Amino acid sequence: MRQQNPESGFKGIMYWRSIALAVLLTCLPISAITAVYLYVGNQHMINQYQQRNEEALVDAARQVDEQFTQLVHYALNMVVKPHFKPSLSDMDFVSNIEETNELFNTLNLVENADPLVDQVYLYIKKQNKIMEPDLGLRTLDQAQDALNFNKLMEGDSDMFWVHDLERPFNKERSSHALVMRLPFNGHTPYGAIVIYIDPSKLHVIRNSENLSFLLDDQGHIIGESGMSRNMPKAMSAILEQLKLPQNAQHTNHLRMKVPVDQDVLLVNTVQFEKMQQNWTYVSGTPQSNIIAPTKPYTHIILICFAFALAASLGASWFASKSMYRPIRKMLNIVGGDQTKQNSRYNELDYIEHEWKQYRFSHDTLQNQWKRSLPSIREAYINQFLSGQASHLTEPEYVVKLQEMELDITHKHFSAMVLQQHTHGEDRAPLTENDQHLLTYAALNVIQELAEDISAYMHPINFFDGSFGVILIVPDSHTADEQMHRMKLLCDQIIRALRDTLRMSATIVLGGPSSTWTDVPHILEQAKRALHYRSFDAGSQLLEADTVLSQKNDWIDYPLELEQDFIHALNLGLQRDALRSLSRFVTSLQAGGGSEWHVHHGLMRLITSVHRSMLQAGLNPYQVYNFSNLQEQMSLLRDPKACVDWFQREIIGPYLEQLTKNFSSSMKSLVENVLEQIEQNGMQDLSLDVMAMEAGVSASQLSKAFKQMTGTNYIDYLTTFRMNRCKELLLTTDLRIHEIAEAAGYQPPYFNRMFKKLEGITPGQYRQQGIGK
Repeated sequence: MRQQNPESGFKGIMYWRSIALAVLLTCLPISAITAVYLYVGNQHMINQYQQRNEEALVDAARQVDEQFTQLVHYALNMVVKPHFKPSLSDMDFVSNIEETNELFNTLNLVENADPLVDQVYLYIKKQNKIMEPDLGLRTLDQAQDALNFNKLMEGDSDMFWVHDLERPFNKERSSHALVMRLPFNGHTPYGAIVIYIDPSKLHVIRNSENLSFLLDDQGHIIGESGMSRNMPKAMSAILEQLKLPQNAQHTNHLRMKVPVDQDVLLVNTVQFEKMQQNWTYVSGTPQSNIIAPTKPYTHIILICFAFALAASLGASWFASKSMYRPIRKMLNIVGGDQTKQNSRYNELDYIEHEWKQYRFSHDTLQNQWKRSLPSIREAYINQFLSGQASHLTEPEYVVKLQEMELDITHKHFSAMVLQQHTHGEDRAPLTENDQHLLTYAALNVIQELAEDISAYMHPINFFDGSFGVILIVPDSHTADEQMHRMKLLCDQIIRALRDTLRMSATIVLGGPSSTWTDVPHILEQAKRALHYRSFDAGSQLLEADTVLSQKNDWIDYPLELEQDFIHALNLGLQRDALRSLSRFVTSLQAGGGSEWHVHHGLMRLITSVHRSMLQAGLNPYQVYNFSNLQEQMSLLRDPKACVDWFQREIIGPYLEQLTKNFSSSMKSLVENVLEQIEQNGMQDLSLDVMAMEAGVSASQLSKAFKQMTGTNYIDYLTTFRMNRCKELLLTTDLRIHEIAEAAGYQPPYFNRMFKKLEGITPGQYRQQGIGK
């Protein structure tokens, strides 16, 4: 085969995409690096500035704190002087001119002692007067001023800040003041010293390039810089941000960015506490002022970026050739000469399509294997349990099961056989469908309860009302401990079946064993031990080894009761026969017999009935279905069920056969009924109506019909109709529901009845007929 050149052939969409990708890979990093460099550089500068601004802010806050501390200390030293004694409340300041002058000198000294102090007022509550070095002694003649100063006497604190106390006779100036009540730490204040501060003397004003201001814990602005007064919108935006819950939680330092107009303010805040109040120092700087020095360098970087971008575009074409070469080679491998020669097709889509075809085939086979694996594993284990794989050794079994995703190394194996039966004697016998449903439900219960102790559970349905379970459990416990855990599990299963399904159960345990090859023997032993359950004893739990090791001697057989039963039966005395039968079953049970013993005794009694029929000239093989009798009798679990079944299956047919020879007068009438069925069997035929027309009772006609045909009227009519329906299924195109309605049945009932009689559905019967 000629080797194709990877560079040859038409170039599709992927070729041009590779060129675009090469351009993108070469240009994008340069663009990203440039953008990141500019952004990171600016952010680094902003962060460095905020860090330095925060350090400066902390220092400024410390200076403000020191100013307040110095003011408070000086005020405390002043209030303890003897000039401010309680007698000032009743003092005549005009008469005591010397003391008055001393007070003025003291107040004047306080005003000039600290630059932060603007004015100092001495308030005398009783005389409603104030003293101030510049104003002198003045009476508060305005009611609002008197009320404001009188409120200073309320409260518990002797020293506190106020921010809304207007100055008498000088209201346009600052209203922020420090108040100290007189006497300090006294019980009944007679006045107060009010020290008004000058906000312009705070250190917050010194940084005129920043937007700076000082807040108390109630949001009052104590002092602000000139830039703050020039940017009222920025002030409002910062105050709104500080009120947000996520920002209010920061009690010490806070950084935030506040958008204002077309710029961003970089804001730092610092809090400190003074006189039981939190003070917040706020400083903000426009971001544009910080990054303004970097603009010339930004232009240089952009020019370099343009040159690098042009060079990368030239190199991208060469890179695209190298990127496309492997794709072209893959196309030649996957498609060969069938590769599409179209410049609009996508090479990767073509490769993907071919690859998906391979993956689809591979995944389909893999999924089929995974779906089939549980069935294969179950079939293999069933084959092993039936003895068809006994030639393999233990290691070979281990390898086989590991291939089926089942690990049996370091495991214990136990067998459990379970037989369900109804509670009490008043429950109707179970149908085949009921048995299947109950078996499925019981297996679900066991699987759910065994999850805690079992690594794997394998069910086996024996299709006789019983089923087995192979449990694979880890060998983390000894054999005795494992048996104890299995008994607890069986007890839970019995209670669950009783509470959920209202069913009793007999469970037989086999094992445990540490060898996989012992499992068939363990299971067989458990099945054998199931027949030795105590008859009519409700739910039971048996150990196979214990049951089979015990000596099972045969009990006394009630021969006299058997003879009484046969004698009453031969005479046609049904009541006497039933009474003798009930005593016979009770005798078998009272003798300590197990379920197997009772069933064996009943089989012996049936044999005696057959011998009696032969002696009377009757053929038992025409009356009974021996295989069906054996199967039905194995399902009997209590004495009443035994008597009812014996009456229905043995006594009734026998007595009917006895009376059949003496009812020849009804023969013509029965033949007429058969002729009616043959002609009008698909219509509504009533045995009562035909009996009334013949002048006999319906029971007599029914009895005669059964004696001649060997079956009752309903079963005979049902069989006739089903035969006609089968003919219609094979010879006509009628739908199934039309055939059911023609036979007088509802379609669901017709389907169930047909499947019960034929073993398949009507549709399957028609398909088989068409195939043949």
